[in-house]
Amino acid sequence: MKILELCLSPDLGGLELYALRSARALRAGDEVLTVCAEQGRLHGKLVEEGLPHVPFRNGWRPFPLLAARRLAALIDREGVEVIHLHWGKDLPLAALAKRLSRRKPALVYTRQMQLTRGKQDAYHRFLYGSMDTMLTITEQLADAARRHLPPEDAAKVHCLYYGVAAPGELLDAEARKRLRLEAGLPTEGFVVGLFGRMEPFKGQTLMLDALASARAAGEAIHALLVGHEMEPGYRATLQQKAQELGIGDRVVFQDFVENPQRWMQLCDVLALTTIEETFGLVLVEAMRAGVAVLGSDRGGVPEIIRHGENGLLFRSGDAADLYAQLGRYNREPELRARLAAAGKADADQRFNEQTHFVALRRQLAEAAKSE
Repeated sequence: MKILELCLSPDLGGLELYALRSARALRAGDEVLTVCAEQGRLHGKLVEEGLPHVPFRNGWRPFPLLAARRLAALIDREGVEVIHLHWGKDLPLAALAKRLSRRKPALVYTRQMQLTRGKQDAYHRFLYGSMDTMLTITEQLADAARRHLPPEDAAKVHCLYYGVAAPGELLDAEARKRLRLEAGLPTEGFVVGLFGRMEPFKGQTLMLDALASARAAGEAIHALLVGHEMEPGYRATLQQKAQELGIGDRVVFQDFVENPQRWMQLCDVLALTTIEETFGLVLVEAMRAGVAVLGSDRGGVPEIIRHGENGLLFRSGDAADLYAQLGRYNREPELRARLAAAGKADADQRFNEQTHFVALRRQLAEAAKSE
């Protein structure tokens, strides 16, 4: 099967990295060609890994006719049987290219963001009518998509949870202490990790407020904040806030890291403080690494964390409840160990990367067969 992975997003977050992982994994049994943004960060990653790709420049996004003709010519020349689409803004391009192509490849769209309004007008009926399958990363997203899409397209929607690789290594106690020391973290103290882009939406300030509450209560909770700042100077703003709250010595800031699961193992708990996250990939990465998790109770996170069974939830946006749940983990090491073990067992089974890509390939093959 000849698969075209399409992702023209200029960024390099979870969506783009999933496109990269899909291209890498599907090559095991199929021919895969990735079409990426000419100036995008995904392009650099594809070059680094030596994966077959074509840098591409899109046109006017609502109706990119000229770009669609170029993409259709590529599809016909390469014998593409199925397009795997990742970024919603690429749907007009993919739909038009499919219509203009002689081969009429199947179109499978992995939807990672919420559909917030109806798509019943003629323009959206054309776009979603061109789609053979929509794969959502949570059941919540699947339900919303079925409500908002035209009835004839709702049956195309299926949920396929992300898959995450097992960590390359599980750190022993001595390695953990050594790496904590190198990172500027206490070797024995309680540390919570927060991994994600540094921007207001991700809730780093909420974590700082929770740590300030812990300090006021005489409880020593340290934090490791890892991520690339989206706006220059935002990390400095967070550092200043930490100083003003009197917790500057309890927070370590670290830029984007290539091996997050290794860094996660320096933490006693991995938290996700986004007000509403559609999935929460970092939670699953931490679970597979054997780290206890804590997430907000909105969005797709409650599909990953079952409160008190494989992790804990806190009220979204509530710094006081965030501190309360962190305090439970800090004061109850037996609870932390039990939930970490249960979380790992659950994630190893439900969010296994190998199982995920077997299921994805099956969806792509079935779509290609139906065309």
